[in-house]
Amino acid sequence: MSDPRRVLLVRLSAIGDVVNVLPALTLLRRARPEAFIGFAVEDRARELILGHPLLDRVHVFPRRRWRELLRSGRPRSWSQLARELRAYADELREARYDVVLDEQSNLKGAVHALASRAPRRVGFARGHDYELNHLLSTEQVTPPADRPHRVDKFVSLLGAIGVAGEERTYVLPEDAGARARVEQYLTEAGLAARRFVVLHPGTSDHGAEKRWPPESFAALARLVSERLGRPALVTWGPGEEDLARRVSAASGGAALLAPRTASLLELAELVRHASVFVSADTGPMHLAVAAGVRCVALFGPKDPAVYGPYGTGHIVLRPPAGSRTADIAPDAVLAAVADRVAA
Repeated sequence: MSDPRRVLLVRLSAIGDVVNVLPALTLLRRARPEAFIGFAVEDRARELILGHPLLDRVHVFPRRRWRELLRSGRPRSWSQLARELRAYADELREARYDVVLDEQSNLKGAVHALASRAPRRVGFARGHDYELNHLLSTEQVTPPADRPHRVDKFVSLLGAIGVAGEERTYVLPEDAGARARVEQYLTEAGLAARRFVVLHPGTSDHGAEKRWPPESFAALARLVSERLGRPALVTWGPGEEDLARRVSAASGGAALLAPRTASLLELAELVRHASVFVSADTGPMHLAVAAGVRCVALFGPKDPAVYGPYGTGHIVLRPPAGSRTADIAPDAVLAAVADRVAA
């Protein structure tokens, strides 16, 4: 069992964390080319995993649908929910996994691991997990550092099955349709590859306090146009269009509003053509890293050594101690963008 043949990775959410599990998947596949590898993921991040070339099976946890059924207050909906729960558990069990690597490391992840009925459930040791997850795993792994970057933490679970290595490579699923749509848009908009800067002002709703003000993004767009001679493109996700429009409108024409992207993979394809990506601490920042783009990341209280853009070539800006992300000056961000453009 030190060399299991059927392995399930569990990382349900959030988008940035699902992206940061991809280097672990790459390392696992290259070390165990003959293994059957599955991945359990929530519906909101499934586009990053469905059709992945390194996976044999994907289990999509329909969190949104089940939440709606539960909140409906209708007995018929609850009966439907019970049937779908049983079917999902059967799907996990029928795959007959030898081991689960619980990268989620909370109660939700532990429930998925238990539902698979795999004889080995590998999770993180106490203090590196949440909601007493370690009590429900059969093996616990202590990460190699007290506060490692999420990428390195996720890779560390592979040690339990004899997989180790320094390689950290992101592989995203291919989407030929997304590539064609992005190339057509860039041609029509007159944006040359690697000649524009992407600004992403949005964050998740529960991370709204991490945002950099839209007025600051607009000021940055003007500075990038005036001093670097480059256009800026404002990208956005679900629920963020109004925020992106505010940035574009306040920029005086320096920032173009990006089109609606049909998927996370289409957003990644659009970002891939940029010279620099600028955002606060958000999932699309990690997507930009996976797409091979240099990032200028704006951080407040969270530790960028743990949650920042992984690898070299990126710049992290933080306000003075005790200040907010909003206190970072546009001139300072411009200097970082200019540095990355020059690189």
